[in-house]
This record gives sequence, structure tokens and C-alpha cells, in this order.
Amino acid sequence: MLDWKAVNLKAGVEIHQQLDTGKLFCGCSSEMRGEPELMRVFRKQHPVPSELGRYDVSALYEELRDRRFFYDVVKGESCLVELDEEPPHSLNRQALEAALLIAYHFHSNVFDEFHVMRKTITDGSNTGAFQRTIMISEGGYVEAPTPEGLLRVPLEGINLEEDAANITWKKGEDVGYGLSRLGIPLVEIGTEVIEASPQAVAEVAKGIGLTLRSTRKVKRGLGTIRQDVNVSVKGGKRVEIKGVQDLRNMPAIIEAEALRQLALIELAKAGLSDGVSRVGPVIRVKGAWPYLTLDLHTGTLRDEIESSARAYMVDVRFDREGDDLLISMGASSEGAEGVDRPTRLEKRWHEVENRVRSLFSGPSEETRAVVSGSVTAFTRPLPGGARMYPETDLSPIPNPRLEFGPPPKPYYEELAEIRSTFSLDESASEELYTSPYLDVARRVISDTSLSPSYVASVLLGTVRSLGRQGIDVVSLSEWQLYEVMKLVDEGFPKEGVEGLLAEVARRKPGDAASLRDIASSMIGERVDLEGVIRDVLQSDAELIRRKGEAAYAPLMGDVMKRVRGKVDGKKVAEALKRALKDYLEAHEGNV
Repeated sequence: MLDWKAVNLKAGVEIHQQLDTGKLFCGCSSEMRGEPELMRVFRKQHPVPSELGRYDVSALYEELRDRRFFYDVVKGESCLVELDEEPPHSLNRQALEAALLIAYHFHSNVFDEFHVMRKTITDGSNTGAFQRTIMISEGGYVEAPTPEGLLRVPLEGINLEEDAANITWKKGEDVGYGLSRLGIPLVEIGTEVIEASPQAVAEVAKGIGLTLRSTRKVKRGLGTIRQDVNVSVKGGKRVEIKGVQDLRNMPAIIEAEALRQLALIELAKAGLSDGVSRVGPVIRVKGAWPYLTLDLHTGTLRDEIESSARAYMVDVRFDREGDDLLISMGASSEGAEGVDRPTRLEKRWHEVENRVRSLFSGPSEETRAVVSGSVTAFTRPLPGGARMYPETDLSPIPNPRLEFGPPPKPYYEELAEIRSTFSLDESASEELYTSPYLDVARRVISDTSLSPSYVASVLLGTVRSLGRQGIDVVSLSEWQLYEVMKLVDEGFPKEGVEGLLAEVARRKPGDAASLRDIASSMIGERVDLEGVIRDVLQSDAELIRRKGEAAYAPLMGDVMKRVRGKVDGKKVAEALKRALKDYLEAHEGNV
């Protein structure tokens, strides 16, 4: 296990969370329903120098790749704003207010005025080669219980920005993007340096995610939150790892990157970087062949060279001459390039040579992506720090200075209270804490005699089950859920709750009286429970004669077939037990 203190492990977390509103600078929907595209648009992107005459290293990297980008336009989910054919509309007020609430939850200092900026991005994920972003606040902190105790981690601040388009397909140098995700508002939250164990870093990321979801202003589901992590060790460099989707893998990913850097630091001591040279198309590394199988903890050195070359869109093959390592370009690279672009191919191969030299020199600043588990791969050089410039199409936005009431409790205190009150495990407690139902759950247990565990089971389990059946549970309001639970407290059968919630979601009553009418219509006429039980006992007399008290279970099933949803199951069970006992005593000689 990694001794994080001994290697001076430093990490940082960056969270990107979509907000549950419309798009940031236009009126398009952010639902991403998967509708067919209306048309496909083709674009190329080229780097340009900044006001200081400098090129960003990541932009030059993308120029070498020379890719073509195709964008699918979907009706209602993308428009001329996403295509960068029309200026942005006014900032989405709901998104701004959500970002301000999030800043409040993280104790971050909100600016007096907000300026929309452009961040240079030339990987095709934005049609205009930039992403609009707004600095909402600076500072703040998150507290998280960790293996090292309660950890308070300072934040850099909170930004409100556009999400990027999502890749839908790749074919050679062509990349397809969907514009439905482009422009969905998201908040970006970055921590300051965390000097703690990998497990503690993951707990901090979890704390940020839980706090975000507790605001009820963020989207839920796959792809709505993305976590990046920065890692370095003593003698290493800052490496940004993108796409850490599963927090359970974060400690292993951090540890593997730390060990990769330590292995490269040891490799550099062999002095092989001075032996890197190129003669024509062949890169030679003197004395490096025995190191090709070196374990870098995210693969071997061979794997690292191969993935680095693929990032520059070339394939490689390996040969040896004595102990010298020979690296040449694979045939597929030459075929992909053809004969019309030898200059660009030469530039790519030159960058592969530089990358090989860099690997034998130790860790470098770079961006990596999770491949699977804790395995990562090089994707591009780390972008420069000065990629921002003003958005001239939008005026500064004054701080609306909203009031949010008393400061919220830390998430871990809320979770402890929920676990205790509702008798839930950690997973269910987190689900209730981040659900829209926590407030109504607390109100129900305060105003009724229903057990907290039953209330939680309905609001989490039953409602989730209805949602999986395609029922519009999102439309269920707090007062409707509260009234349904009040009806159960007053005697409405628990077996009928799922059906009642489904009817409420379908018919959408506007007041409590209308909702109670729906419940009454489902129960129908008052059930003569004793009469039903008497009929079942008479019709199942032969079963009772053979099984005696053991006939209770099948008898219960027969009774429930006739009264399900009309009489509470507990009441039926008690009445049947009494009736069966009386029946057996009355027919003692015949059973």
C-alpha cells in the first residue's frame, strides 16, 4: 500500500455537475431525449495566437491531429447559438440562482459582478473552439469524514459554465458530436491541494457530490456529474486524470498514478534520455530494450509508449538491436495518412520522439484518461493556464444578492440524523438525503404515527418502482405525497399505496379534496371483511381439514385476492387468525 506521506502525495479534485435547468445561453431543452438529428454540420478548427502572440500547447496538439468534426443538430435541443451562428442569449436566471445557492452551501465568497469569459478549447467539443464560463465565487470549503479524521478542504472557487458537446462516434480522423449536451449549464468546483491519503481524497469528492445533490438543483443520472483528479508526488509533476466516474475506483486511480510517477522517476536515474535519437523514421533509445516491460502500475513502459503514439494518431512497432530499443511507425499510420500529408505526419512523429524522450526523463505535466479500473492513458499535454479571454457579446451581470436563510448543516451531520431517525443504512440514507423527498418525509413522521422506516420505504422504494414502470413520478408534489401518507395513517390500506400514487401521478389532482376523492373511488364500497373471511373458510374447508393451522398462508392469499387495496393487510391478517382459530375450535373433532 502506498505510503502517501513518505512520497509527499498531493491531489486535487475537480467536479463538473450539470444543473437541472434549461440551457445556459438559449431557450433550448436540456433533456437529451435522444431525438433524431435534423441535420449534420461539418467544421474544422485551427489554433490562433493569444493577444500576447502565444499559442496554447493543447491547441497546437490538436492541430497536429488534424481532425474533422461533425455536429448533429436536434430539434428543440440545439439551435444557432450552439452552432456559433448566432450570439448568445441572456444568461439563464435559474442557472445563475442555482449556482449562487451552491456557492452558499460551500461557504464560498460570491463576487459583486459576474463577467462571461471564453476558455479556448480546440478538441471539437465546442463548435466555436471556446467554452463560455463565469466565475461565480472564490474560496469556500468542504468538510468530509475521512480515514484521517474530519478533513476541511479549501476550494479554489465555483464557476458556472457551458457543458461540452458529447462524442457520438469516431472513425479515423473524423469525430461526431451531438449538440444536445452543448450549452447545458454546469458548475465547476475545484479544491485546493489535498495532502491526504487516496481514500481521504475520494471521501472529499463524495462530500462535494452529496452536498451538490442536497441542493435539489442538479441533474441526476449517468453522465450528469464528472470528476477529474490531479495527482503529483515528490519529484513528479502535476497530472490531470479525467473521467473518474466511479468514486470507488478513485483511491486506486490516485495510487496507480503516484506509483507510475515514482517508477518514471526511478527510470530517469538510468540516464537513458540522453540516448534518445532518430535516424530517418526510426527512434532509437540506447540500452532501453530491457526496460520495455517495466511495470508502471498503469501498464508497462511499452503500453505507455503505444498509447502516447496513438494520442498523436500514429501506431508504432518495436524492434531491438542488442540492448537498444528501436521504435518505428506502424503500417496503419502510413495508410491512414496517405502520401498527401507527409509534413504533418513528420510533425506527429517528431512529437512521439519528444514524448519518448520525456518518458525516459521522468514524469511530465499531462492529461490522462481512465481506460478501465485504475488504468489510465496519456491523452494530451496539460493545457496552459492562460486560456481565458472576455466574451464581448454579453454585458457584465450584477449579483442579485439572494437570501438563502440559515446556513445548512454539514452533509455528514444530516446523514447521521437520517440514519438514526429512519433506521436506514448508509446507502439508503444518502439516497434520501439527496432526494426531493427528505422534507416531506420529516413532515410526515412529525404529523402521523407511521413508522419512519415505512415512510422511507414508500418515498424511496415505491416511488422508484413506479418510475421504472414509466409513471411520471417527477410530477408528484410534496403536498400530494404528504396527503397520501396522511390517508395511510387514517386507515387507507398500505397495499393500495402504490396504486394510489400511480393514479395521483396520472390524474394530477389540484387539491387535497380531489386527491381524497381518488382514494375513495379506489376503495369503493365498504368491505365486509368478516363476511369475506367466512366465505373463504367455507370454500377452503377441505384444505383446513387437511392442514389445520398450516392452512393460514394459502387462506391469507385467497382473502387478499378479494380485498387487496381495500383493507390494510395487517388488519386482514389479525382478523383471519382470529377466525381460523375459532373455526378450528368449532370443528375440533373434524380436523
